Amino acid sequence: MVDLRERVAIVTGAGRGIGRAEALRLAAYGARVIVNDAGVTTEGEATDEDPARDVVDEIKVAGGDAIAHRGDIASADVADALVDTALKHWGRLDIVVNNAGFGRARMAFNLSDEQWDDVVRVHLRGTFVVSRAACRHWRREAKRNGTTYGRLVNTATGLLLYGGAGQSNYVAAKAGVNAFSEALATEMAAYGVTVNTVMPGANTRLARIGWRMGRQEADERDTGVTFDARDPVHVGEFVCFLASPDAQWISGQTFQVRGGIIERVGTWRVEHVVQRVDSGWTADDVLRELPRIFGAAPKIADKPPSTWKKPPS
Repeated sequence: MVDLRERVAIVTGAGRGIGRAEALRLAAYGARVIVNDAGVTTEGEATDEDPARDVVDEIKVAGGDAIAHRGDIASADVADALVDTALKHWGRLDIVVNNAGFGRARMAFNLSDEQWDDVVRVHLRGTFVVSRAACRHWRREAKRNGTTYGRLVNTATGLLLYGGAGQSNYVAAKAGVNAFSEALATEMAAYGVTVNTVMPGANTRLARIGWRMGRQEADERDTGVTFDARDPVHVGEFVCFLASPDAQWISGQTFQVRGGIIERVGTWRVEHVVQRVDSGWTADDVLRELPRIFGAAPKIADKPPSTWKKPPS
């Protein structure tokens, strides 16, 4: 059974939605949790709200242990402070879940430089600097002790599969998270640290302002499932598994989690090839041959009758 007792976790963006569910479930399985949230709006504007404190209170009422942290996770100093807080209070760090982010939904031709940069900064740079701080600690631990326990879970988006009109800044950042996570999984394998990516599907503040969930809703209609498939708790449960000792064998993978559906998602792979071994390609050659890649090679019926060959008699 999943057992996270004595483990210490950092969850960014954990004041609401998916991050909150992840923090609550990690605590339910015994982990001590640093709950980070900047308390911003869905577009990243500052507020006086402190949702991280509310989540910590929930965890403590349930008998768990947690610390609230309010800070901009795209700041390297804040990222380092998160790791230092874990080590200062509990003497260890085992799990990091990078979830924090916000959206600036605009068509690309309406995006300002700031709207692009801010979204890429929080999602991609934020994932990088927090991951770097954790991996520096885990590398030191592995060199000192010969081994370490490290579980890093990063957050991408199913929009990478379904299209992201109006979300070009967001999906660009999340594609970067995917690529970064796969590279980091290779880098950290020697130290026993796993790195995986989750594409969550859940009903959150961001989902309610336009994130596409059509495929999940169709699944619910088709199967007649009565439980709330859009509850973020389902994503939280899967993250708890990835954070557990039993998930040591899984790294460099991407999973889409939506209600009762778990999908392993392949990335960056060649699907079809056309090749010449004795020469290169001219543009005219490509014009004729490229349709084969898409399964659209000409059929005999598409050619003029004068070119048809009669079958042998």
